[in-house]
Amino acid sequence: MVASVSSPPVEFQPDDIVEGRYRIIRKLADGGMGTVFLAEHVRIKRRVALKLLHAELAKDGTMVERFMNEAAAAGMLGHPHIVESTDMGFTSDGVPYIVFEYLDGRLLTEEVYRLGGLPVRRALELASQIASALEAAHNAQIAHLDLKSDNVFLIHRGESNDHVKVLDFGISRFMAADADKTQLGILMGTPEFMAPEQITTPDAVDQRADIYALGVLLYEMLTARRPYVNDDPRILLHRIVHEPPPPLGRRVPASLEHLLFDQMLAKSRDQRIQTMREVKTILDEIAFTVRPDIPEASPTFDEPSRAIELAFVAPAVGPQRRPHAGWPIAGVLAGVLGCVLWFLEAWQMGSIDGGILRVLRGASWGIGAELFAIYALAWLVLGRRTQSRVVHRSYVRRNSWTRLNYITPRRFAADRARR
Repeated sequence: MVASVSSPPVEFQPDDIVEGRYRIIRKLADGGMGTVFLAEHVRIKRRVALKLLHAELAKDGTMVERFMNEAAAAGMLGHPHIVESTDMGFTSDGVPYIVFEYLDGRLLTEEVYRLGGLPVRRALELASQIASALEAAHNAQIAHLDLKSDNVFLIHRGESNDHVKVLDFGISRFMAADADKTQLGILMGTPEFMAPEQITTPDAVDQRADIYALGVLLYEMLTARRPYVNDDPRILLHRIVHEPPPPLGRRVPASLEHLLFDQMLAKSRDQRIQTMREVKTILDEIAFTVRPDIPEASPTFDEPSRAIELAFVAPAVGPQRRPHAGWPIAGVLAGVLGCVLWFLEAWQMGSIDGGILRVLRGASWGIGAELFAIYALAWLVLGRRTQSRVVHRSYVRRNSWTRLNYITPRRFAADRARR
């Protein structure tokens, strides 16, 4: 028998039914504000993710309000890169829950640290999708304030395996509604991704804190580390406010380095790019200039003398041309024609027996001579074109491009002599 939820549970159990609509399948994850379960709608059999606020937080009106803000933000935005909220409600004991679309994929955190950092172009494309999601939130006067790699999910959609879904608007701030009722001096967010103003003036943060957090996230995607890390929270917060971020330690386009360090991770929010639309535009422009098929860590050589050269003997490119089979066939036909002519000559002379002998003897010599001459001529004319030639490859690394030259043996010998 399936039990209905009637008392505040520590957490749901498999096969529990929530408000007669959702059957719990299993627990997916625990978070700071709630626990997420995989559930299924009992009628339409659609799988969903059900997030239940922790029972101890359900008594705090502020936490309940923030929890409901998450449902409102995800539900009202309707953006392809923001997780969709499909329902919300309360258990019979007043504990709120939110129903989200179920996402089958992986966290961005897992992907970044599994690979030890992402290629530049891929990092830019992911950052652009995140910026698009946050632009939609900012246009609705909502600041996320807890953007981090653990709140970005990658799913397969269409032909893309890197479709971004931004999660967890749990501490998001509705700028217009919260302007007059912000609690002063309360730090909200994940310290490693906090903007300096979230530490120094937490009551005055706005959407530009998300721009800083996206800069930290982009830094992490490129390096598989965060710019500021320390086990002591006080030292960590001090470094965020006062110390410049360390260099990436890898080669990236100069325009990306300028965007990241001078415009997104600037300490003063007034010195940052002011809108997510501008951030997305610049990210897309840089991504357009980065070739996805060029190894990013390959060395470059500025001097031609440092070229790496390789010479080898190989057959000519394409299938070799051989003497056509029609030549020996033509020889045989010519021999047959000679036989006929000789036979006719002998018939006219009235000595058919001797004519036949002369025809056979002459034909044998004629056919052999014709076959030898025609085949030898064909080999001399066409066979020279099938001889192997020296192919010389000169690899010159210039801006990660590879130049491939083909030269003849005579040209190659002359080049070697000049050196």
